[in-house]
Amino acid sequence: MTAETHNHTTIRLHDGEQVTLSSSQTERMYDELWLLATRVKGAIAAASKLKKTDAWTLLHGDDVLNEEESAAFRQAYSRL
Repeated sequence: MTAETHNHTTIRLHDGEQVTLSSSQTERMYDELWLLATRVKGAIAAASKLKKTDAWTLLHGDDVLNEEESAAFRQAYSRL
């Protein structure tokens, strides 16, 4: 993932795809991931990474979502 810039957040998925979300889309994705949390593996981790993008990137560099997190992200994204 890359840091949030100009009210956008760019997420890097397991397969290399990058998805850029606006601030409002990021908030909705976070909520959707938590709604999926009880039945989709990786949803909680993806939500956590989505919210901590700036701090993590600053300290550790880019953090790509793993396979499970990417699948959860895609499922939540399809619900937007």
